[in-house]
Amino acid sequence: MSPAVRGEVLSLVAVALVIVIIFSSLFFYTGNWPPAVIVESSSMQHGNNFVFGVINTGDIVAVKKANSFEDIQTYLVAREDGGPKTYGDYGNVIVYRNFLLGELVIHRAMFYVEGWNGSSPILYGNDNPAWLTIRGPDVYIYDVGYTHKNLIVDLSQYEGTTGFVTMGDHNFADLGSSGNFTMAADQNTGIDNSLVNQSQVVGYAIGYLPIIGVLKVWGTKDRGYIPETSNEVMVLIIVLVVILVLAPIPSQVVRKKRGKSEI
Repeated sequence: MSPAVRGEVLSLVAVALVIVIIFSSLFFYTGNWPPAVIVESSSMQHGNNFVFGVINTGDIVAVKKANSFEDIQTYLVAREDGGPKTYGDYGNVIVYRNFLLGELVIHRAMFYVEGWNGSSPILYGNDNPAWLTIRGPDVYIYDVGYTHKNLIVDLSQYEGTTGFVTMGDHNFADLGSSGNFTMAADQNTGIDNSLVNQSQVVGYAIGYLPIIGVLKVWGTKDRGYIPETSNEVMVLIIVLVVILVLAPIPSQVVRKKRGKSEI
């Protein structure tokens, strides 16, 4: 094997090792395999354009395993505690198996129903803040999301069951209001037909790599959701990679020293 070929092989092996180390580290930290998902919808965007710090179509999101529903900080609990905000709003964004759609969904955990008092839900961590009201099976939350709308969640068909109520940030902003309230939870809009049980939860988002997943989304029917900025940046990244791969690498000139011949 020539030195040049040996060098190329060693370079490829080094790259492969780095990739293995990164994914192994993510696996041990998140407890999930695969440890990340590519977001293919716009349901968590804050508007139609790319916004740094929130989850956009084409982002790669690392997902940490949750062993209990208490491991997940809901919108209700986080807002009562005063923060912090994650991906643009209070509470954890979770990835869960949606049996109605037959796919994974990445949405915000709004609150957890831990029991019932007659027809009224008992919400985990509820300290009766001024911005939340429960009337029978209906939960009202004021000033929610980046559009500051009021949310109503109708739980009448879920009486007696427990689990998470979930919602997409952009789905909520996109829907019109009926009176002063908007009905936008997954459980009220046909996105799901049950409360999200803990066994359905893959985990919660703990970090993300923006834009890179756009390459996969380009090959799907959801490519129309990709923000234009993400498309442009992805094209730029591809061009730069191609230039780096095709650019000539200066060869090193190895000079051999010649010894003097004796007479």
